[in-house]
Amino acid sequence: MASAASTTTGTGAADALALLLQEDPLLLQHGLNLYSAGSVSSDASGDDNHEENTDDAAYAYAASLLHDDGSSASSNNGGWMSSSGEYRQRATEALAEVDRKLALVESLAQRVSRDSPAKVAGPLLRLHGFELSESSESPSQKSNSDVATLTATRDKADRLERQSQVLSTVAHRVETALQRGVTRMESATTRLSRVLELSATLKMILRLQFEARKLGSGLDLDSISQGGVIDLRDLTRAAASVAVMEDLLSHPSLSPASQEGSIDVVEKLRPGAEAVAISVRQAAAGLMNELQSQSTSATVSSLSRLGATLQVYFHLGELPDASWRAVSSALATAEKASGHLFHPTAVKRMKESAQSEAMALAEVEAAKSKDGKDDFKAKDSRQRKKQLDAIYERLYIRKLREKRTAAASKWATEVSDASSRVWNLHRVLSARNDPVTRKNFLEVVAGSEVPKDFAGAEEALLQAQNENKDIENVTDTLNIQDFSLFSLFWVQLCLGLAGRLQRLLKYDSGSLESDVASLYPAVRSASLEMVTELHDVMQMGSASSDDATGLSSMGSGWNPTGVMGGSAGLEDSVFLGGAVGMDGSLDDPFGRADEAAGGGMGASADAWTHPNSSHDAALDADGSRPTSDVSPITSSSALAVFSSQEWITLQGEKVSDGAPMGFSPLRSSFLEQCKKRLFTPLEFMFQEAVSVDENGVAIPVLPTLPSRYDIAKIDSNIREELSLADPRQGGGDFSMATMISDPIVSMVHEFCVLAKRAISEIDENEEAETEAMAHNLKVAGVMSSLASFVRNAPENTYVNPYRPSQSPQHEEASHSCRVALLPALQEIESLVKNTILTPLTRVLNSHVATVMSKMHRLGAYLQDPRDDGSQATSFVQIHLVDQFDNIASAYLTPLPNEYASIVASTVATFSIYSFVSNAAMIRPLGEASRLRLTQDLADFELSLEQLVFKGGTSLSLSQIAGGKPYSELRAMRQLLFWNMLDDKTLSPGEVAKALLRETWVKDVRPSTLFHFLFSFAPTLLTSPHHFKRMDAHQYVGAMIKLDGSVDDGEASAWMTTMACCDAYQQRESVDGSMADGDRRVGAILMILGPELLRRRRQ
Repeated sequence: MASAASTTTGTGAADALALLLQEDPLLLQHGLNLYSAGSVSSDASGDDNHEENTDDAAYAYAASLLHDDGSSASSNNGGWMSSSGEYRQRATEALAEVDRKLALVESLAQRVSRDSPAKVAGPLLRLHGFELSESSESPSQKSNSDVATLTATRDKADRLERQSQVLSTVAHRVETALQRGVTRMESATTRLSRVLELSATLKMILRLQFEARKLGSGLDLDSISQGGVIDLRDLTRAAASVAVMEDLLSHPSLSPASQEGSIDVVEKLRPGAEAVAISVRQAAAGLMNELQSQSTSATVSSLSRLGATLQVYFHLGELPDASWRAVSSALATAEKASGHLFHPTAVKRMKESAQSEAMALAEVEAAKSKDGKDDFKAKDSRQRKKQLDAIYERLYIRKLREKRTAAASKWATEVSDASSRVWNLHRVLSARNDPVTRKNFLEVVAGSEVPKDFAGAEEALLQAQNENKDIENVTDTLNIQDFSLFSLFWVQLCLGLAGRLQRLLKYDSGSLESDVASLYPAVRSASLEMVTELHDVMQMGSASSDDATGLSSMGSGWNPTGVMGGSAGLEDSVFLGGAVGMDGSLDDPFGRADEAAGGGMGASADAWTHPNSSHDAALDADGSRPTSDVSPITSSSALAVFSSQEWITLQGEKVSDGAPMGFSPLRSSFLEQCKKRLFTPLEFMFQEAVSVDENGVAIPVLPTLPSRYDIAKIDSNIREELSLADPRQGGGDFSMATMISDPIVSMVHEFCVLAKRAISEIDENEEAETEAMAHNLKVAGVMSSLASFVRNAPENTYVNPYRPSQSPQHEEASHSCRVALLPALQEIESLVKNTILTPLTRVLNSHVATVMSKMHRLGAYLQDPRDDGSQATSFVQIHLVDQFDNIASAYLTPLPNEYASIVASTVATFSIYSFVSNAAMIRPLGEASRLRLTQDLADFELSLEQLVFKGGTSLSLSQIAGGKPYSELRAMRQLLFWNMLDDKTLSPGEVAKALLRETWVKDVRPSTLFHFLFSFAPTLLTSPHHFKRMDAHQYVGAMIKLDGSVDDGEASAWMTTMACCDAYQQRESVDGSMADGDRRVGAILMILGPELLRRRRQ
């Protein structure tokens, strides 16, 4: 029955497909509706054969689509489908045949559309009502053909609809058959995936059992759980097993909440694994706490244990968290120490304790003085009270300094311990690698997120990292190669310290600011010692491990060593450079076996050089380091420490965006307090005096000058402030000397401003013997005293108290302080020179110039000798000697030596140049005048020597102004007796060359030689001052400035000389009969002038 149904269905499908294939005339024409190629014959084939092939092809195609269950179809030619394999092969061939036919149909359609487009488009055009013009049929035939064509088209449409329904049914059946196959495949695949999942679960269970057996055999779980002696190798293996077991137990397949339910084997192992995990974590935490709580000394075994503990945390996947917890713990310890020191209660307690102890000691000392000395008993109660107060004040300052030093030393010790723990942690992390994954521990920590507690440090380091970078190179994360746990710790510590100090300085409206600022010297000294030790440890550790690991103080720079990832590096003494501790001690590498067995540390390598090394390494009873009078820091190590990033960050020398760092608030407050103490005495300096006459009218009075007591008070304040940098006197360190010098320089600047207001202005035409000039001389004495105190303060503070046993550090501190105080001395010297000495010398030189002008007005060297044969009185003895004596007694004596020497040198220089210039312009200059002038030159030199000597200088006249004025004075004597012009046969060129070859010409100014040659010239050659229509002293005053400078006047003198020579040539051409004088002088001057000026410029 089923076979008959299949036959009927197949026959219907074949008929439908055959009908569909017969609808296309082109397929029929070309025989493309046949099943096989062999059945397609020529056009002579019969209709029966054609119909049979058509039915066969249609039936075979439909049967291949319908029968998917492998059953054979019963038809006339169904033998070829007797088996399922043959049926499928036939179906495949049929489908390939259909594809081939479709390709043939497409190619035929393309060919027909090219060859006969009218045949293809004609039916479509007629279907839409268009007629072809080339049709040759009659209208009646066309009408019948159209009717027949429309009817056939409607029938074909009906047949196509029925055929589409049949094909839809066929497609549905085919889809159903395919869906059944897909369902069977999915079922088989699902069972296979379940098998794979069960296999993976079984593998995990086996691995879990394996790890459990590892934990149960060979591992001392009791010691790990009970906190006994722990073998680090067992703990490391246990941590690795626990990490694997936790990973397996957290898998969804082994979780109790899985769909399959809990697995008994797994659930039996879960409690033991969780207990072991807890024990391992507790043991690791205990080891980490033990290592973090140790002293600053880091031995080989401690670093090895730390590396093993970090390896445990790496296996557990908690290395970043453990590292950050350790750093946070160290930061909390350091901040706690800062809180104990920089707290209002602590500051008040130190002050109160110092007061009570000082009072008790003062009473004891006063009682001893009362019992032992009669003069103390003789004093009244008021004097005894005053003496007791003095004793108390001295003891109070000492006790307060000791309290501050002890508190700062204790703070530095605790911060140093915390810093050493972080440094050791960073050092081990940078050198340790996991043996399996080859990952560096510090790289693992750097890849984690920085905790919020270190957000400020991260921002500061990022800002420093992105500094001076282009916008495209700016990053928002720290570079892994520069990552440093110690840098983050140190920067965060400094940020917190700055914030704490700011709050403390503002506490109670700044009532404790002065007491808090006074802590800076002791804190700086303690921090310098701490950073020095820390820097030395960093340098020793990095120097010994750079070759192996490339470790640096502020960066990572790791480089794995050893086959097992660097674990051997921590056991190698070369890597560690011995056991380097924060106290600088070195462990004996040969005693490592004893140390591993529980023995003590070896002796320090340099212990034989320190007879009291145990005392150096020991701590005081309160946990602080023992203090010393002199900081053991050499100049070379101090330079390295002061340039280190740790010291710069701690001192807050580089403040970014106005954010305070480290001790910057405390340092600023300390300097402000120093400046306030130094500026306090200046309030009473140079006060304006007020006076009234008998009518009550205000009379201008010069300001009041500071007394010796006032200047001594300033000197005492300066030395008191500088002594704060002395470890013994002020509790600070010598490096503070330069810093304290800045407020001193500011104080001197303010003092100079006040002194400048008190100085009276002196006019050059005003008489020197005035009250204003005397007042200015007193101001110069005050400034000299201040300069002397400032100049000697470093020596008196750092060197003299320790003579003859001063150390090089005292000398170095004194030298650096002197260099820092140089701006103050320069400002004092500049003020005195510009406002006092320069106006004074100008007035004195103007008086000297007025006296020398009498040389021409009185004709001192033009007079003839007396009739009795005696020589005329010396011009110098009459007019200049008394003038110089008056200057020395009235002005040089009141002035300090350093200022008197300046005035004497300036007056002597001006006097020499002015006297020589005036003497060279004497015309005519006869033989008698030459002799008298020579004698006056000797007297003039002697009087100037006395003037310079009274000026208090050790220089002689020949050393003033480089010796140039004195050389010209000596050369003037030889110039007076130069007689080359007596030989009338010499040409002007020969005379000029002979004159240039004279040895004394180089010491004479060109103007002096020009003016001297005018004394031999004819009358028609006018003298330069006559040409300028000036008096001789006015002309000399134009060449020589009142400050003694002469360079600017030489060029103008040469221009005037050339103008005189040009005028002489014109006059000589008009009236050449006058034969007085030597007519060669004009030509000689024109030859000498350019050469002399060229030599002077060189």
